[in-house]
Amino acid sequence: MSESNEQSLIQVLLVEDHALMRRGLKGQFSLEPGFEVVGEAEDGEQAIQLATQLTPEVILMDIELPIIDGITATQQIKSACASTRVLALSAFGKDTQVIGMLAAGADGYCLKSIDWNQLIAVIRLIQLGGTYLDPQIAHKVASMLKTSVVPNKGTQSQANNAPVLSDREREILQRISEGLSNQAIAQQLYLSVGTVKSYVRMILNKLSVDDRVQAAAKAVREGLI
Repeated sequence: MSESNEQSLIQVLLVEDHALMRRGLKGQFSLEPGFEVVGEAEDGEQAIQLATQLTPEVILMDIELPIIDGITATQQIKSACASTRVLALSAFGKDTQVIGMLAAGADGYCLKSIDWNQLIAVIRLIQLGGTYLDPQIAHKVASMLKTSVVPNKGTQSQANNAPVLSDREREILQRISEGLSNQAIAQQLYLSVGTVKSYVRMILNKLSVDDRVQAAAKAVREGLI
């Protein structure tokens, strides 16, 4: 393999407490061109240590880990290694886990039932700066968004301080929370991709967040949609 090919490899850190699962993933990646598993961690503490030492491009992060859970590990890793992308890979889609991982800065959330080829596509997507939510997770987030907007006296003051979004911005934020790409949003709303990108920038600025995942998390927390 030439030096240029080696440099193009996507470096992956596996974080999974089940040895058999780690072994299986590592074996699959060894057969996948363009990927290199640079490390393995069986708990959140190891994940943080290896992430700071190896600075991998992508981390596959389990959530229910010993010592330090995946949510806390993700938060610390994203604080220390801003360029590292984190993809949650969980057997479950519990509400607290979904919101926790999104709020911690995860760049994507997949269920372990995902097809291998789709997983590879998702890793490539987030490595290039995109975000992804498994359709089941996106549906769960959308359901939480719907139930979080019921007005009551306790939330009225929060609503008064919420960022003011136009109807179009709310439409786009809704689709961002569902994990849709700019191109998919443009197709659904009959807009150009450039127009959608402009709206996304305005939404991020109004929400004072850095990326789409953080925008989705804030939308859930504050009932913006």
